[in-house]
Amino acid sequence: MADRKYWNEEIETISDEGLFKLETERLLKEVSYVYDNSPFYRKKFKDIGLEPGDIRTRDDIVKLPFTTKDDLRQTQAEDGGLGGHQCAPKSALVRIQGTSGTTGRPLYIGLTARDADNWKELFARHAWTGGLRPGDSFVHPANYTLFVGGLSEAVSAEAMGVCVIPAPLATTGLEKLIQIVLDMKPTVLFATPSATVFLADYVRKQLGREPKELGFSKGFLAGEAMPEEDRRSIEAEWGIVARNFYGLADVAADLASECGEGEGMHFCGQGLVQAELIDPATLKSIPMTDGAEGEIVYTTIDREATPVLRYRCRDMVRVYTSACACGRTAFRFSVFGRSDDMLKVKAVNVFPSAVKDVISSFMPDTTGEFRIVLYEPGPAISTNLELKIEHGEGVTGDAIKDLAGRLKKSIKEKLVFTADIIMIPPNTLERSEYKINYFERAYEKK
Repeated sequence: MADRKYWNEEIETISDEGLFKLETERLLKEVSYVYDNSPFYRKKFKDIGLEPGDIRTRDDIVKLPFTTKDDLRQTQAEDGGLGGHQCAPKSALVRIQGTSGTTGRPLYIGLTARDADNWKELFARHAWTGGLRPGDSFVHPANYTLFVGGLSEAVSAEAMGVCVIPAPLATTGLEKLIQIVLDMKPTVLFATPSATVFLADYVRKQLGREPKELGFSKGFLAGEAMPEEDRRSIEAEWGIVARNFYGLADVAADLASECGEGEGMHFCGQGLVQAELIDPATLKSIPMTDGAEGEIVYTTIDREATPVLRYRCRDMVRVYTSACACGRTAFRFSVFGRSDDMLKVKAVNVFPSAVKDVISSFMPDTTGEFRIVLYEPGPAISTNLELKIEHGEGVTGDAIKDLAGRLKKSIKEKLVFTADIIMIPPNTLERSEYKINYFERAYEKK
């Protein structure tokens, strides 16, 4: 089984014509189901004068209303429970999870048995694409409360044949987690790219060992984008093949991953989730052509409990549609920012992830760590953008000033904005066990 090339060859290599037919069939069925069972969506349809019969093919998805996280939070606050977009009866639910709630009220997500099976299928597709196989094992450090990256990832990995060692960092503690790694010798490092830095520092300082000595061979790295410079550093540091994996609680815990043979992550949701590209400013559709950029929008087309139509996840992506050597036919994409994180610095669009790419390209002269200091809420910034950037361990004296100048020049050339750079010593900025918040909001401290 581990020798086969695909988890689900039929769907992963489906033709454009076959996918159009499948997505049309399922979209029409889902739209009717949602209209009949969701007062939330029925009102949205009526507000714009739309009837389910107006949707005749996959391409008619552009007629559907958008959904945002705030919409779902509002209906859950007003209607209680899973909100007005709940379509399956509560008696049919087998699991309720949700978002972390770090940016507001947690958003609850319900799953029926069929939904849970579909999530297992999506996990297997994206894990197989990313190189995981039955017989692999990983210590699972994620929170096992509402967070879909906890329980959902664990049960889906088990269903695929991957051994899961549950050790939520919040309750296990870092010392015990590392001891479990030493005892069980898992093959897969499961973490965010940011957390690998945090973990590497601990291994060196507390164990007096190099991270690669822990014996991992694969990297299951999710939760944030991974610039190429970071990938090279992680692979060298840990002795692994580092692949980026992608998903989101609101739509599906697992949706995409890198195959290692083509640029970007393969979309793995064919037949279960339909994806499209829009301009976040005009909300107009953007054709999925090679190199196209825009906000990616998702519609579940085989979801019973809490389906979503044209869900704006706010991820800004670059799409790749050229043939991939791995044989998978789905489009690929890379995330380069979030539409709600974008700053407009003197009319220039700036994404934190793009800034990180430039700063990481100077490693080891920089540590790759930085913060964007905001003196006004944005997104429009009327002054030069202030950046605090950690220099590397070996950079001292006049070399620090020279490095700041080179960084400023590179940022101007590549990102077309002027930065006011403040160089700070390595290990000044707080490391994260999960995702890093790259904004320091000075205006909140006034």
